[in-house]
Amino acid sequence: MCLFVSAGLMFAQESDLQSSPASITVNKIYGAKDEIAGLASFGVDPDAISEFPSFQNQIAIVRAEGPQLLLAISQDLPAVSVTRAEPKVSMLAAEDGDGKQVFTVSSNGAANYEFACSAPNREQCDQAIDVYVQKVENERRVAITTGLLQLGTQIQSVLAIATSDQFALQLQVDAIKQTSGSITGELAYVSEIIETSGGTVSTVKASTYLFGLAVGLVIAILIMLQLTVTDDKIRSVKRLQNSPISIKVLGELSKKNASTESTSVAAAIVVEAQKRQVNAVVLVPVGPDVHSDMILQTLRSTDLTAYITLENGPGVQSMSLSELVESGVGYVLMVQKNLTTSHELVESFEALSRSENLMLGTLLSDL
Repeated sequence: MCLFVSAGLMFAQESDLQSSPASITVNKIYGAKDEIAGLASFGVDPDAISEFPSFQNQIAIVRAEGPQLLLAISQDLPAVSVTRAEPKVSMLAAEDGDGKQVFTVSSNGAANYEFACSAPNREQCDQAIDVYVQKVENERRVAITTGLLQLGTQIQSVLAIATSDQFALQLQVDAIKQTSGSITGELAYVSEIIETSGGTVSTVKASTYLFGLAVGLVIAILIMLQLTVTDDKIRSVKRLQNSPISIKVLGELSKKNASTESTSVAAAIVVEAQKRQVNAVVLVPVGPDVHSDMILQTLRSTDLTAYITLENGPGVQSMSLSELVESGVGYVLMVQKNLTTSHELVESFEALSRSENLMLGTLLSDL
């Protein structure tokens, strides 16, 4: 687990570079809203309206005043470049009835404004571009309104001396005045292109993984060493023999060799009982997880009862006073492999020893 976690952390650290580039470039395109096209229905040619300042001068004003507007908001806002792409112009050639060539120039599409910005994060570019968009809209509104008013003034001057079509000219003047009051210069969002640069990685280096695996291995070894030192559970006969108490180990019962080991353990119990001159032996479980019934059944299958009486007893903590002071009985402590701790073994041994009970030994079992 430590190896996998360490390698994963190394990968995650390298992947942070992919999601956090050094800089980001934002290109946004806005389309200009045509707010004077409706004048054609009143006989006013929209091409006759000349914006003032011209669109080239509008861009120049925005470029000159834009940085000051950004500084007024925040010193961290990046610079923005603004350009205007004019609609495509095409020329068509055709023959008239006299065999002459007639050329027709047509304009396709509408003018678009492109705003470009580079900054460490997207939010800064969005805020700066919004400032420039608003500035362009203001300049367009002023230029278009001025062009309309100039055209309206010219038509008004002609109206004073015209002898015919006064109604049509007055209608055009009224339409121009009405339109000039509703000009907004609004730009409509069209699309955007996002590009990142710097700080990205295509793959995680093999050396990075090796470093992560090495660190994980060291941590795993330290954890295993700590668990080895602090582990109090009895996992082998050798650990049982090295316990703090002085008690004889009568053997081990395992699932693989229960039939052969049970005979050896039963013989050791009988010999110890005869040596201490007792005919009754009580098996005392050490800890709550000892499989007492299975151990008793396995030992009885060896005809051990022909020599001694073998019974299961309760744990030391559950023994009554009469059981603790009972004489003529030998006790064998049953230790469950990988579950019973040395602390539990010491407590059971000392509790029986304080009441001067006869301790025959202990056995280890994983049944």
